[in-house]
Amino acid sequence: MNSKIRTTVLMINYNGLPDLPDLLNSLEAQNTRDFNPVFWDNASTDGSVEYVRENFPWVKICAQSINLGYAKAANLAARQFDTEFIIFLNTDIRLDPDCINQIISTACTDNRIACAASKMRFFHKPEMLNGVGGCMNYLGYTWDRGMFEIDNGQYDQIEDVLFACGGAALVRRECFLSVGGYDEVFYMYHEDVDICWRFWILGYRVVTAPHSVVYHKFSRSTKDSKGMAWREFIGERNSIRSMIKNYELKNLIPTLWTLINLPQHEERKKIQRGNLLWNLRRLPNTLRSRFWIQWKRKARDKDLQYLINPEIHVPIDVTQFSEIQEPGTAKD
Repeated sequence: MNSKIRTTVLMINYNGLPDLPDLLNSLEAQNTRDFNPVFWDNASTDGSVEYVRENFPWVKICAQSINLGYAKAANLAARQFDTEFIIFLNTDIRLDPDCINQIISTACTDNRIACAASKMRFFHKPEMLNGVGGCMNYLGYTWDRGMFEIDNGQYDQIEDVLFACGGAALVRRECFLSVGGYDEVFYMYHEDVDICWRFWILGYRVVTAPHSVVYHKFSRSTKDSKGMAWREFIGERNSIRSMIKNYELKNLIPTLWTLINLPQHEERKKIQRGNLLWNLRRLPNTLRSRFWIQWKRKARDKDLQYLINPEIHVPIDVTQFSEIQEPGTAKD
C-alpha cells in the first residue's frame, strides 16, 4: 500500500456496546496502522462512549448530543475528515487482519472506483457468505450477492456490482461528496444502494474487494429492536424514492406501475400504499434531487442494465435466516 494514502475508518454507533470489543480489537489487530480511526456516536445511552474512551484511547471519539441517523452522521463526518478514502464500518462486525490493506489496494486499481465492497461472511457461521457486493432487481428490491452460499472462492475476483453494503465499504471521499453524499431523507436503510446507483449514473464504478474480509452479525440490531418486517417496510419506502430519483423517465413510469400492481396479500399492499403516500408527501424534494441527478447523468439506464436483475422475484431463501442467528437466541 502506498504510504502516502490516508484513510479514515468511520464507525457510526448507536447503542452498540455489546459488539464493540469484537470490532475494535480486530481494528487494532490490522496489518496496517495507516488510518485514522473515528468512533462517531449518535447519542448512545448504553455507555458506548465511555467504553471506547477507557479501553481504546487511540480511537478518536465524536460524541453527538442527539441521534442524527446514519446518513446525516456519515455526511458530516465525510466533510470533516479530509482523507482520500473513508471506510464505513458497522459496529456489528469483526475484521480479518488484512481487511483494510486489501480494500484500499482494490480501490487503487482504478481511479474511477468510487466505492469498494468487502466480502462479508456470517459471524456465527463463518464459512457461509453474507454477501460480496449487492444486487437489485428492476423493481428496487435488493439482496446480497452470494448470500447463504458456502465460500469456496467463487467470488474472489474483483467485479462490478450495483452497490456495496455500507456495513463494510470504502468510498473515495472526493467522489462521495461530488455526488451529494448519502440521502439524508432516508435516515437509515437503502442509503448505500442509492448512492452507489448515483455513482454509476455519474460515471464512477462500484466493485467488490473480495480479499477484504469481515464477519457480520447479520441484522442483529434490527431484529433486537424493530424486527425484519420493519426493515423490509423501510427498505421499500426508501427504494421507491431512489427509483424516482435515478431511473430515466421512460423506465420509471412502467417500473412504478409494475410495482404498484404486484399481486400481494392485503396487509402487504396496505404497507405499500403507506410507502407510496410517504413518497408522495416528499415528492417536491425528491424531484429536486431527480433534476440534479438527471442533469449530471453520464451513463444511461441501458448502460447499467447488466447491473440490474430483470427478474421480479428476489433469489434469497428466507428460511435460511435461522441458520445464521447467534447461538442460543430465539428465532424470529
